[in-house]
Parts: sequence; C-alpha cells; structure tokens
Amino acid sequence: MVLLADIGNTTTVLGLTGEKSIEEVWRLPSSRIETEDELFVILDGLLRIKGYSVGEIDGLCVASVVPRLNRTINYFTRKYLPKPAVFLRPDRFFPLGLNTDNPAEIGADRLADVLGAKECYGNNVIVVDAGTAITIDIVKDGNFVGGAILPGPGTAMSALFSHTAKLPEVELFFEDHYFGTNTEDNLRIGIVNGTYFAIQGIIDNIIEKFEEKPTVVGTGGNIDLFLIEGGLIEIADPNLTLKGLSFYYNSVKPFEEDTTC
Repeated sequence: MVLLADIGNTTTVLGLTGEKSIEEVWRLPSSRIETEDELFVILDGLLRIKGYSVGEIDGLCVASVVPRLNRTINYFTRKYLPKPAVFLRPDRFFPLGLNTDNPAEIGADRLADVLGAKECYGNNVIVVDAGTAITIDIVKDGNFVGGAILPGPGTAMSALFSHTAKLPEVELFFEDHYFGTNTEDNLRIGIVNGTYFAIQGIIDNIIEKFEEKPTVVGTGGNIDLFLIEGGLIEIADPNLTLKGLSFYYNSVKPFEEDTTC
C-alpha cells in the first residue's frame, strides 16, 4: 500500500491506495503535524480503525505547500517507513508539459490536480480547487497552461471579520436570491455568490480559448459551496488531488531515489 499526503496550509488530506484505487481518505488540521512521532501516533490510530498498520505502508508520496512540514515528513519516513518519501515537484520526472513562465513556482497541489485531471478526464480540463485559496488550473491539449488564484471563502470571511468592528462571522453557503435584507445574507451573497460568479467569469473567458468545450471538474474542501444545480462545475471529484499523487508515484517509481526532498 502507498500513503498519499496532500499537505495544505489549513488541512492535510491523507489517502491510502490499494492495488487500483484509493481505499481510505482522512482529513486533519495541518497544525497537528509538528513532529514525526505525532504524525505516527495520528496515522497509526487512523489505520488501526480500518484494520491496517503503518508496517503495511510501502511508500509515501507527498504534495506539500507547507515547506516547514517537509522536514517532519522526511524524519517520519526515515524512522517509520522502509524508504524515503517521494515529493511531487515540477522539475523531477513530471509527466505533463508545463507551459508557464516559471514552472518552479507552481504549487505541488496544483500539479497533482492537473495530473489527476488529465488521467481521469482527458486532455482538455479546467480544475477548480476550493480550499484556503481557490485555484483554477487549465489542462489544454494534455499540457498545463496556467490558471488563476482567488481567496477561498473562509479566507475572505476571516479577513472581513478580523478587519471590521461590526461584521460577524457567519455560516457560508450559496444564497438562492440576488440581494440580502440582513447582514448575514449580505455577507454570504458577497463572499460565496460573489466568488462563484468570479470563478464563472474566469472560466467563461478560458473556455473561449478552446476549440471544444473542456470538462470542468471541482475538488477541494470547500467545493460543496459552489456545486450549484446546472452550474459551472460538471464533475465533483473530492479525491482528484490524491489521484494525481498516485499517478505521479506510479510514474516515477523507477526513479524514486531522485524524487526525495
């Protein structure tokens, strides 16, 4: 079995692969992964609940956007796993063309998303990943050609709450009306609906650059906020990033010694 780790600024998603599919998925705060021993205790408990053990893990593939945790991951693999972790990086055996100004700046989570998108949905895909930030990534003719980054809804809510005296934090969801008659509705329409229509506008402009309409796939912890009936997201795939990581790991297994951090 291979362990997959999508380490984000707020949340870390762990996945366990079987022979052909992702068998288990767990989500935990990234702030809990401070030392290799803490990670072992957390993972050992999660695995045991499902009838597995850490000793059954053959490898670990990581997409991390939190550099300080990479050392923790390396310590963990040296202490508890049979071989070092494989870190997804754009300059090491990446199987897609990266047609951007500076590929080294692309986040590992975005790279995993486009790998999963191409593998699962073809050569022309737009991925919307809604988390702490919202990323829009474009696969065109089988290559990654760029995208856009927006604040995530939770980030926008926190910014308003922390920088204003009277605006409250509210539960976020898509409102089915165009304007609000109270502060909570006003906030939701501005944050969630406003973000949705911003994403829609960006994607509409992107689609014009394709000869045939690409598939629009949504993923990420906050994507449910934007899954509107008849809306822009055609397919919701919560495990897209992990699928990309699994594909990357399998494609670089012959070169594992050159893919550690």
